[in-house]
Amino acid sequence: METPPPGPRAMMVDIGEQQIVHNEGCDLHYGYQDKGPLITFIPGGNGHGRQFNKMMAALSGRFTCVTFDRRQMSASRVPWASTSPSFFGSSGGGFFAFQFALDFPDMADHLIATVGLLPDASALLDWFNHLLEVYETRGLEETSGIPKTEPPEPENVRIFWANEIPVLVAYIPNFCRLKENKTSSGLMRRIRCRDPFFARATVEQAKILDCPLHVVPGHHQWFEIETKEFHFPDMLETLIRKRNGS
Repeated sequence: METPPPGPRAMMVDIGEQQIVHNEGCDLHYGYQDKGPLITFIPGGNGHGRQFNKMMAALSGRFTCVTFDRRQMSASRVPWASTSPSFFGSSGGGFFAFQFALDFPDMADHLIATVGLLPDASALLDWFNHLLEVYETRGLEETSGIPKTEPPEPENVRIFWANEIPVLVAYIPNFCRLKENKTSSGLMRRIRCRDPFFARATVEQAKILDCPLHVVPGHHQWFEIETKEFHFPDMLETLIRKRNGS
């Protein structure tokens, strides 16, 4: 894995407590706030946790919210609570959440993601392979098709393309096992995304998992801008009611 250039890094969250845990030679930065059931917010390709600041603030008083900068990203895991946490995975972060639920099925209470699979995955794989070729031969500035969100540190994008995209484009979580494990899962699709692959994928994934699918306002990372309209607590309540059979 490439090593980012040395230099100061900004703390990734503006609220709550800031902590560092040393793991395998890397200081991993994370932040948390409040008390109550634990929700872990997992960053996607941009790698930084501060994108969840407004969602964490909106859930203040109801949940313990945790986020982190992924390894080699921004300021960069969190110590586990005595109760099983819930997870929200944005974009590619959803794959990390699904894999965690597969590896540790007893440690995931609820899992909410905004990413999935599609019947035309082969065509998308060809498209991503093309983008990788462009990245490798012509540089990061020439790549296209990536949703533009709040900019992370510049090296995050480079590390994402150099180390993570090649893995993510070929990764398929074992959704059948997730269903067999009865993992409490929910999908969220954003209206303003319209029909790109990451929006259409949530519909197909919800069919596989037989789980709730909520259509909410905004685009790919609208939770950063209109947090209340994102209706994240509504999805959590839906999953709780489903588990309780109500």
